[in-house]
Amino acid sequence: MDREPTVTSAAVLLIGNELLSGKIRDQNGHELAKMMRRRGIRLVEMCTVEDDLGAIGEALLRLLARVPLVFTSGGVGPTHDDVTMEAIARAIGRPLRRDPDMERTLRAHFGERITEAALKMADLPEGTALTAARGWPVMRIDLPAGAQDGARRIYVLPGIPELCRAKIEALEKIPGELPDAGGWALETLHTEMDESDLAASLNRVVADYPDVEIGSYPRWLSGDDGRLRCVVRVTFEAIGAHAGRAGDARDALARALGDAAVLTVPPDGALL
Repeated sequence: MDREPTVTSAAVLLIGNELLSGKIRDQNGHELAKMMRRRGIRLVEMCTVEDDLGAIGEALLRLLARVPLVFTSGGVGPTHDDVTMEAIARAIGRPLRRDPDMERTLRAHFGERITEAALKMADLPEGTALTAARGWPVMRIDLPAGAQDGARRIYVLPGIPELCRAKIEALEKIPGELPDAGGWALETLHTEMDESDLAASLNRVVADYPDVEIGSYPRWLSGDDGRLRCVVRVTFEAIGAHAGRAGDARDALARALGDAAVLTVPPDGALL
């Protein structure tokens, strides 16, 4: 008998003063969230911290205490504010070591233009593995199980959105590299009922389907007469082997509301 895939929970740690100041809009967290949706990984937290050794280390340890899988993004370049590797090394109690494979990658990339600042990017926490190494690698750090928790894993991704997206795609192509519980199934229902009128029926469905993640999202749209109309989009999501439960929950709410309350064709703008 095939075993049901295990659902893994994960967190994302975004690093960079530019994200906190609003100079740069985050794209990498969104890409990671989409990847986890495809694979049935439950993303439980996404946080952003400044380029500070203490802030990065504190956030990392807090996330590792909560989930077995943490993805970081940003702070891995050659400049003064790229302190992610040192922060991780301090947090997990491992020294920084010059990685020979990473050094070869850097020397091949920069050639005669190589500098000590560039070689700094080869200084990795002891025990770091290089994966998805076509071109620039992803740094993977595995932490053994402790007395009170299981094994933990950290993936260190670049902050440049194009590179981060490419590395996420490369990780997904490696068999067995990332957990895969079969992805999330998504069902939707649209209604013009006010959320306050919808709440009682929705709460009953939420209680009856604890294995389905249910969300309610109102949008105010302009009608042909210029008046605003409220359309509520209700989403039903379930992971992998439980995918069919999403449709069951959607149908249960539709029955509770009645055919007249459910929009068979959502209006333009309600799908966003």
